[in-house]
Amino acid sequence: MKNHLTLFKSLSLLITIVFLDQLTKFFAFKYLFLKSQYVEINRFLSFTPVWNDGISFGMLQNLGTPGRYFFTIIAFLISFCLIWFSRKLPKMSAMGYILIAGGAIGNALDRIIHGKVIDFIDVHYLNWHWPTFNIADSFIFVGVVLYLYNEIFLIKGKKNEL
Repeated sequence: MKNHLTLFKSLSLLITIVFLDQLTKFFAFKYLFLKSQYVEINRFLSFTPVWNDGISFGMLQNLGTPGRYFFTIIAFLISFCLIWFSRKLPKMSAMGYILIAGGAIGNALDRIIHGKVIDFIDVHYLNWHWPTFNIADSFIFVGVVLYLYNEIFLIKGKKNEL
């Protein structure tokens, strides 16, 4: 059991992720959305208010209320499954699942509270812009990378040793 996350550690990580995501979105809403402004950090990064009623990278926009309910329900169902199955995974894979679940819950909470997801991190170079995202999206990305790294390189390497 030493190689697995305990339920307490998993839930603590999940709560921390959701809290950090919602805290950053609170400040983004207060200082960017309500004032209709953006903040340029440097020539590659700015904080720009964008409402996202679709999914990752703004895909499936304008689906309205049915889409909002659908994405919210799916996010909670997938998150519950990820948390449940993370109990039996090696630590790094479990952490990946928890990061993904926390990010999905953070975005689902936005859909419940605002009807849309708050995106505000704008990475750009000259006139090229990566789709605007938020901290929850970052947690999801890092979670996928952790999970894949563990599954492809660490576990595969151990299987090859046998």
